[in-house]
Amino acid sequence: MRGVRTKDLCYQYASSGFSLQNINIEIDEGEFVLVTGASGCGKSTLAYCLSGVIPHCIKSGEMRGEVVVNGKNTRDVELNKLVKDVGIVLQNPESQIFGTTIEEDIAFGLENLCLSPNVIRDKVNEVLTFIGLEKVRGKNPYQLSGGEKQKLVIGSVLAMDPSILVLDEPVSNLDSFGAEVVLSTLVSLKNVGKTIVLIERRIEKVVSFVDRIIALDSGKVVADMSPRSFFKNRKLVEKLDVNPPQVVRLVYRLEESGVKMDDVPLTVEEFVRGLNGPYNKN
Repeated sequence: MRGVRTKDLCYQYASSGFSLQNINIEIDEGEFVLVTGASGCGKSTLAYCLSGVIPHCIKSGEMRGEVVVNGKNTRDVELNKLVKDVGIVLQNPESQIFGTTIEEDIAFGLENLCLSPNVIRDKVNEVLTFIGLEKVRGKNPYQLSGGEKQKLVIGSVLAMDPSILVLDEPVSNLDSFGAEVVLSTLVSLKNVGKTIVLIERRIEKVVSFVDRIIALDSGKVVADMSPRSFFKNRKLVEKLDVNPPQVVRLVYRLEESGVKMDDVPLTVEEFVRGLNGPYNKN
């Protein structure tokens, strides 16, 4: 099976109780899935498990159950081999920048795989073009904006050519422009068939193009559904302390005033069509 599957996944940090409890999810190849929930619900721990960081790098806790990535049990495959199937992008891009130039940073992982110089050169050129940094390839990465740094990290992961990308709150520390830069890159990745698991609480810009939302609460999956179905459940959204898009908040306010819609719009365009069409049940 291509994609990601977890079976009865649990994880307990040595210094605390269980962070994940009986996680059973399936993410098919090519899906774009948003994982959300309140702070401390286990989102980052899930990202580490899906990418193999747990159990290979973080070893201070106890992992139960299994994570299978493209048919491979992450327990049984070394991390340097898992990177060919799944890559992770962390919240702070500077923690994943190693080169003195943008070009060197993209090449870093490829060199560790002992690929030939010609293969590395071609792959670096391909990735730089895809992420739109080919014209500044010789620039110091620390001179980039926050959004550009995160794009660079995504590019360095893409250079390994994983089919699955796990991103742990990649826009949480960025301004609106930086977030747009990163999220537009993710849309491009979806369009070329990458499987994307986005861990995020800032969901305003992403809900209109994700396939599903998986919501965690206290380490448990409490929702696994389409974005529209998720936001229809206002009580659940409020319980999880998830900040819905502005247009959804407007719909909630209208409902309080007696204006009902059959469906929950995810964009302003959908909202306008709903008011002018059959969805308006005022």
